Parts: sequence; C-alpha cells; structure tokens
Amino acid sequence: MCDYDNAIFRLATAQETEPEDYIGEDGLLYCGKCRQPKEAYFPEGKTLFGRDRHPRACDCKRKILDEQQAAEDIRRHFDTVERLKRKGFTDPAMREWNFDNDNGKCPQMEFAREYVEQWGHMKAENHGLLLWGNVGTGKSFFAGCIANALMKLEVPVCMTNFALILNDLAASYKDRNEYISRLCSFHLLILDDFGMERGTEYGLEQVYNVIDSRYRSQKPLIVT
Repeated sequence: MCDYDNAIFRLATAQETEPEDYIGEDGLLYCGKCRQPKEAYFPEGKTLFGRDRHPRACDCKRKILDEQQAAEDIRRHFDTVERLKRKGFTDPAMREWNFDNDNGKCPQMEFAREYVEQWGHMKAENHGLLLWGNVGTGKSFFAGCIANALMKLEVPVCMTNFALILNDLAASYKDRNEYISRLCSFHLLILDDFGMERGTEYGLEQVYNVIDSRYRSQKPLIVT
C-alpha cells in the first residue's frame, strides 16, 4: 500500500474523540458518557498497518446508529408505500378506502381484514374474492381496504377497472401483451365495477385476455 493509501486507512480507522473521553487502564479510548470502550484490540496481538486496535461503537454511538437506522427504515418504508400507491391506484380517492375510514356498518368487512391477515396463505393458495351486490353497498370500499392494507405491508397491488384497461389497450396497440403482463406482475389484481364496460366484441376479447392471463399467472384476483 502506498503512503497515500496508508494515510487514508489511518483516517478511516481513527476514532472520534470527545472532550470527556479518556484512556483506560488497558490503553484503549473510553467514552466519557457511557464508560464503554470506543476501541478494541485486534485478536492475538495482530496489527494492521502498524495499528494494534480498531474502532468499535460504544453504547452511545450504537444508540445513535440504531436511531439513524430506524429513521432510515421508516423513510424507506414510507417511500415504498407511496410508490406502490402511485403505481397501483388509478384514482387518488382510493387512498381513502382503508380500514381507518370504515364506519362499521358493513359486517362483511371482517372478511376483508381476515384476507389481509392471512395474505401469505391467500397468495400461496391463489385465493381471490368475488364481491357482488347493489350499487352503494360498499364493494369498492371493501376491496380498497384490502389494497391499502396490503400496500402498507409493501405488497404490490393494482386496483383498476376494465373501462380504463380497454382505453389503455386501445392507446397502446403495439404493447398490449406487455401491458397485460404488467397487470399480471402485481401480487394482487383488483378489478372494480366489472361489467360496467361496453360489451363490444373487442371489449369481450380483451376481458378474456386479461382474466385468462391472470389465471395463468397463478396470482390472486379480486373482482367487484
């Protein structure tokens, strides 16, 4: 190693000192706050580039590092959830369809919670849901609660409807297969308001293509 590299190494392994730090009887630098060593000897008397010791984190430093890591984990999780929601929801209003906003009037909501709690099993066994009922009975909200809860667990979910899918397919004639493959890449696909799209021959063909592709992907599908 050249003198420059050796100097860089010494800077990298130098321990930061505070005014209250002190040298212990063992010759190591100690933290003046937690009284724990900020250095440790190499084992068996070994040395590295003339140094017989290396830095170690005292309790104070370790606490700071843990807090920094926890803050970074929270930030990364928030960024991941936001990215999933931007990609997975076709309408920003869907973000409000979550369990926190449930008014408790729908007894079937317990099944939505169970679906999320047992997601590992649902995914492994490819269990989906078919929700039907009159307009205004809360089917979309039910599905949206599942979507939001799973996204908070960092599960990729897409919630859309066939009217939007058909528009996208019509606008991307050359990339239809890629578009359908992307829909099938989500761990959970939710098709809302199924049957509201125009029943043309082209529309029915694309409905079949999407559902058949999803079936062959062996991933869960929820349909309202």
